[in-house]
Amino acid sequence: MTHEYGFSTHIWTQKIFLKFFVLLLTLVTPHLAVAQNDDELLENFFRDNEGASESDAQLFLENLEQWKDKPLNLNTVSKEELLSTLLLNEIQVENFILYRDRMGPFLNEYELQAIPNWELSDIRRILPYAKIKSGLDARNSQLQRGFWQGDNELFLRWAQPSPPNYDPEDVEGQPNAWAVRYRHNYDNRLRFGFTAENDAGEAFFNGSNKHGFDFYSAHLFAQNINRRIKTVALGDYSARMGQGLLLQTGFAPGKSAETVSVARGGRKLNAYGAFGEAFFFRGAATTLSFGKHLDVTMLYSRRRRDANILKPDTTDGEFADQLFSSLQTSGLHRTNAEIEDEKKLGEQVGGLSATWTGKHGQISANALHIHYDQAWDPGNLAYRRYAFRGRNLTGMSLDYQYRWRNLFMFGETARSDNGGIAAVNGLLFSADRHVTLTAVHRSLGKAYQSIYGNPFAEVSGASNEQGLYLGADIRWVRRVQINLYADVWRHPWLRFGVDAPSNGREFLARVLWTKSRNFSVYALWQTETKQRNDELSRPFGLVDAQRNRFRLHAIYKIIKPVELRSRIEWTTYGIGNQSNSRGFVAYQEAVIKPLSSPASLAFRYAVFDTEDYDSRVYAFESDLFAAVSIPAFAGRGTRWYLNVHYRVNKWLKLDARLEETNTLQAATDSGTTGKERIWKLQARIKM
Repeated sequence: MTHEYGFSTHIWTQKIFLKFFVLLLTLVTPHLAVAQNDDELLENFFRDNEGASESDAQLFLENLEQWKDKPLNLNTVSKEELLSTLLLNEIQVENFILYRDRMGPFLNEYELQAIPNWELSDIRRILPYAKIKSGLDARNSQLQRGFWQGDNELFLRWAQPSPPNYDPEDVEGQPNAWAVRYRHNYDNRLRFGFTAENDAGEAFFNGSNKHGFDFYSAHLFAQNINRRIKTVALGDYSARMGQGLLLQTGFAPGKSAETVSVARGGRKLNAYGAFGEAFFFRGAATTLSFGKHLDVTMLYSRRRRDANILKPDTTDGEFADQLFSSLQTSGLHRTNAEIEDEKKLGEQVGGLSATWTGKHGQISANALHIHYDQAWDPGNLAYRRYAFRGRNLTGMSLDYQYRWRNLFMFGETARSDNGGIAAVNGLLFSADRHVTLTAVHRSLGKAYQSIYGNPFAEVSGASNEQGLYLGADIRWVRRVQINLYADVWRHPWLRFGVDAPSNGREFLARVLWTKSRNFSVYALWQTETKQRNDELSRPFGLVDAQRNRFRLHAIYKIIKPVELRSRIEWTTYGIGNQSNSRGFVAYQEAVIKPLSSPASLAFRYAVFDTEDYDSRVYAFESDLFAAVSIPAFAGRGTRWYLNVHYRVNKWLKLDARLEETNTLQAATDSGTTGKERIWKLQARIKM
């Protein structure tokens, strides 16, 4: 059967799902937006981020759960703490702090409605994690008590793919993934714990991992210690400076339907206890306060990194330097090639950031130095001409934030030691109580070099890009939210797969209608155009490649414990004057949480049909706690999953997940067909 025929035979499926979608809207609208849950918050940040990692989701969800158990006190919470929740944009936080400073402590939650740019949906989003509290602040208690008081949790996880997504003959271990994590939390001020993790296919207590797990991590993190010492991090931690030109190892949302969440902010240091093995520091860091206006953050890290080591060329000398061509960030050590790259590179990082804070803003001076014990040689391909080479890299930057009336400005300018310059500058403007506008300009020089840079931009790497982003969040009409953005950019130098300077543009529009607390629906449209090599006019010809997508999504509660989620999404992808390829996915999900039952479950069934891999469709999936799943639907087939949660008692929670993808027709000639299953079990023990 040809794929064209297969695609046409699936047209009836699209029509059935569309009719079902419209029927549900008709039935539930007269009776019945839903208060946003953790899954929806995750999807807002991850649904348009194809490179999102499980570590990002884990850290985000763990922080939310911390605040749910021990809510922030809105009468004492700092600007950095509120920004760290990622639930409010910068101008909303600025308005909150200004209102509290002028009016004094809040008396009740209803008073939050008086804060400019705070809609009911924003208040409902933040209240599960922050409360109005009075009386003595818990920070008056001695931090030393936290070492024997507080909450303890032991986390155990097992997973097994069937069949394995690798050749069993090429790997050391069995198709089992294991994870163990212990963490202690006291009053959101003191955290410590350890993590041990093993991916499927990695040796476990044998082979190259005779010591047990493949990855170990530990941390101790304390904050708000006293007036002088604000933060101390020992072991593994994440760090941020400015707008991410020099340093951004923690989660930082990019372009998404949260169209005005564009500025980097929050705490500069955070504890790291995730399973990701690449983007974190290992050592010590602290933030010290010198009076009301000056804070200084110092950090040091020393660890071994996975790297692709090149054999030294001894033709020019007997002891030629050993080189590496790239860092390996997958964290997988299953095959001989992967094991050969494991911990082959020594890395040391030192950083310093000094911040002066005034009434209307702040300014920071930042410096970061990175040293490798072997030289980095990225090769001689033309697009790598300006890439970092050598053992040492130093960068310096200035960043600022300034608030004037209803205007919030931010930015950072950085210079690497080879002379490369990069700058990001933006503003948020509150046009009126119900409208927020933003603009971000980026000028990332092709010669600028940064290893840990991750600013707001189209591509990773913090270099070789100039662009302008415009975004809007409009809530003029009650219960209707409109999000828009437009982004245009150009790359002054070559990129991988693009053999000439290129440009691109992207536009998004989302309209969300919240009928009540039990029903919401949105429509999303996005189009993106990028230039790529034209295979018909090599070596220097470029051609536009355009991806379009349109989505309808609804969430509704038919009865109190039952929530249904429906989605239909279409995509098209076209290169130049060639005919477009098409993609389609639709799913129905049911989330059942009986109020009087310790058990809950979520079940989703999806069908997909794409003509090739370029027209693939991504769909966020709820997974076990602290996990994220964003599969790419390509080819033709079905997918379903079942999540089951059971609260045995106050101290034990059990979770299970079974997912299955049945690919009837592959999107590429080398693709596989048939059924693929993954089993997952998880236990969380609170002490």
